[in-house]
Amino acid sequence: MQEVIISGTGREAPASISHDIDNRCYYPMRTINFIKGRRAPWQRLLLLGVLAASLFPSAGQAASGESEPPVAVVPAEPAPPPPPEPIVEPSFFRSITNGILLLGRSAEKTHDKLQASILEQTIRFDDFFGTMNNKKEQRTGYLLRWRNDVRLDEGGHLHYGSTLRADVRLSRIDEKLRLTFASENDSEAFAPRLPEDPGNPGFDRTTPNARIVNMELRYQLVNSLATTCFMGVGLDLSFPLQVFVRARYQHSFRLSDVSQIRVSETAFEKTADGLGETTEVSIERSLSPETQLRLATSGTASEEIGGFEWGSELSLLHRLSPKSAVTVAAGVYGDTSEAHGISNHRIFARYRRNFLRSWLFYEVEPEVFWPRRDDDTYPTSYAVTFRLEVLFEGKEEKK
Repeated sequence: MQEVIISGTGREAPASISHDIDNRCYYPMRTINFIKGRRAPWQRLLLLGVLAASLFPSAGQAASGESEPPVAVVPAEPAPPPPPEPIVEPSFFRSITNGILLLGRSAEKTHDKLQASILEQTIRFDDFFGTMNNKKEQRTGYLLRWRNDVRLDEGGHLHYGSTLRADVRLSRIDEKLRLTFASENDSEAFAPRLPEDPGNPGFDRTTPNARIVNMELRYQLVNSLATTCFMGVGLDLSFPLQVFVRARYQHSFRLSDVSQIRVSETAFEKTADGLGETTEVSIERSLSPETQLRLATSGTASEEIGGFEWGSELSLLHRLSPKSAVTVAAGVYGDTSEAHGISNHRIFARYRRNFLRSWLFYEVEPEVFWPRRDDDTYPTSYAVTFRLEVLFEGKEEKK
């Protein structure tokens, strides 16, 4: 049972206070009894002084003029909230990165929209001219490559060029029918190179022509791993408008497990330019699964040229990774209609890489070439070409 005492206010005091009062009363009385037991007067006076100092400590302070300041009870304040983290301004490189990401998303949307639009128009064209009576699966598709070149020569001059090539499969009209479109718009002729489409009357010469646009409808007679053969009729969209026809045959001969030779022959006729033919021979050898050595030669003879234009290149191709490759090559080009026969020498390297998107590629191509001048000299010239290629590809989904 808890002990309580009644205070002067009539309220009950807790047992802890009662215990303190008992202590204050018990110990002084014991001290007084102890003093009475002492007989020496000076001992009694000394002990009484000690007793008075212990019972009334404030009396000494009041006599000396010093008072203990009252202790104020201050309520505990809540802990202040943590300071906000400082706002860090984006750095220059972070801003560039964010800008590139936004530009990449915008380019992705634009590319997908254009790709779908081109496929839609191609299907409409195929539906308009074709039929659906073929029992085989008919799916329209296309492949389009758009290249943009910036060439910097040794004089610090910039030259811009653009190339567009498209291959459309018109399966509803006929499974063997292809519609091709090719365009080159060079502000100034680059150094000679082998044509990408040998035998094409618009691209059959080793010396490139500026602002060439042609369209061709091809019918595939044979299309196998070793042999291809087709016939085509097209338009050279220059002024005046010219029509051409051609037939092309190509066959690959296997020499060994790591080497082969490919031979192709193209005969063509073009209004206002007359007859012509292009021969191409390519010898290829695999040095390793990632490296290939190639010797390619192409020549064109036509009534327009009045001679035989030719070019030959020895190149080493090496795949660095699934997304990049490098080519190192040397070439010589000539024309039998000229006195010396050789018009240019060239050494170049090309680095190609797929980046950011599966449909985006870039190339860097430094080169050194020695073109023949009118005074029969071959001055050294330098140039570097930066190339950006965008790939558009679409195929009708299976219904």
